[in-house]
Amino acid sequence: MREAKARVREWDAEELWRFEEPRPPANAEQLYEVVRRLGHDLDNEYVSFLLEADGWPALMQDVDLFGTEELRGSPALETARRLLKTLEPEALASAGLDLDAVLPIAASTTTIDFFVMPVLRGSGPAPVVWIAGAEVERYSSFTDFFRHMIDENLSEADSLREENAEDGG
Repeated sequence: MREAKARVREWDAEELWRFEEPRPPANAEQLYEVVRRLGHDLDNEYVSFLLEADGWPALMQDVDLFGTEELRGSPALETARRLLKTLEPEALASAGLDLDAVLPIAASTTTIDFFVMPVLRGSGPAPVVWIAGAEVERYSSFTDFFRHMIDENLSEADSLREENAEDGG
């Protein structure tokens, strides 16, 4: 991801996007507090990420991937929850989501795009669902989501490089 973000930064001549490093790793105490406040466990793959990086601001364009700070309660989390409540019941049903059993894990700072994980009981990875008024895309797991965000950043870098070439830059 760092390499993909570096490529975007290299070609972002108009400084369209924020560039921030991932936060330092979360610790067990922070994760325990999140689980206590949420009232349910977190997906194992997401926990593994949080133990490496406690969130990543501007992971993809203006989408912030939440860390324990946001998950304990933040304006970004509350905004994503409010957006979730504005979805039509049919949109939730077609996405197979239960309003009371999803956790926002990432959100745009400027658009209605956000990402949720269904709260699953038991083993197996939880999918990540990209929502912008309705389901945009579904990833089979947190790892799959993260890999796609790497690919999205690489694609953005390629687009910016092509735009710069067309502009003579």
